[in-house]
Amino acid sequence: MRDKFIDLHVHSDYSDGFDDIHTIIKKAKENNVGTLSLTEHYNLSSFYEAQLYAGNDLEVIPGIEIGADMSYYGYTKKSICHILGYFISPSICKLLDEYELERYKCVIKTLELLHKNKVDISLEDVMYVARNRNSIGRFDIAIALAYLGYARTPQEAYGLYFDHRGKNYVERKKLNPTELVKKIIECGGVPVLAHPKSLHMVDERREPFIKDLVEAGLKGIEVYNCNNNEEQREYYLDICKEYDLISTVGSDYHGGNRKPEIVIGHGIEDNLCISDYEIVKKLKLEKRKLDDKW
Repeated sequence: MRDKFIDLHVHSDYSDGFDDIHTIIKKAKENNVGTLSLTEHYNLSSFYEAQLYAGNDLEVIPGIEIGADMSYYGYTKKSICHILGYFISPSICKLLDEYELERYKCVIKTLELLHKNKVDISLEDVMYVARNRNSIGRFDIAIALAYLGYARTPQEAYGLYFDHRGKNYVERKKLNPTELVKKIIECGGVPVLAHPKSLHMVDERREPFIKDLVEAGLKGIEVYNCNNNEEQREYYLDICKEYDLISTVGSDYHGGNRKPEIVIGHGIEDNLCISDYEIVKKLKLEKRKLDDKW
């Protein structure tokens, strides 16, 4: 596995991805990926199925992706902070249950706003096309809107109706970033900052923010994300070196018809293709340190 690619940020249809687990594992193997993490949004459900399909020639690391509330730092909804938690225990499910309740409330409120704005869509419409009927969210509403003819694609519907500045946008209650990092550690997970480009921060505010996360226990940054250009990678590599953080790799693969196309392990037009297994070894070492501490 040491000469194979690593991809530690992949989504299936257990969250907001389009591919099932069997398809993802097949693609990962075809793409020469040796280590993979299914980091579903707010759930751990895909891990054991992924392990089953992976066999002995693909290592699957348990992971999760959870969003944080940036208003704590005075930022608007445009600034997105997601934390990945690797090797996290099922004890995180208590928080996930709270998030899931807020998620459902968000769906109901969103449908109410759509009705108010003359969009004829029901909860039954959403459930009919939902990828996972036990956990519906905004993107499932977008799928339903496209199905009903309000947009050409779910992606277009999401942009038209659920932009963070739009009148149909509903914010959910979440932990702030430092609280979330601490919670992931409390649940035995190794916290890593996902796709840092989505923070939408100017340089003079970005490093102090990351320093706060480090003081809370952050262990890594997704430096090798296919949406980071070379300049951004160098910036985050310097940050990781200064704060002794792990430079991790993740494509944030979702499948479907997203453009530009993202390929598991390869990123966009082969701008990932990272095979440095030291990344995985460092994450495992941090997990052992946490286990020894507790």
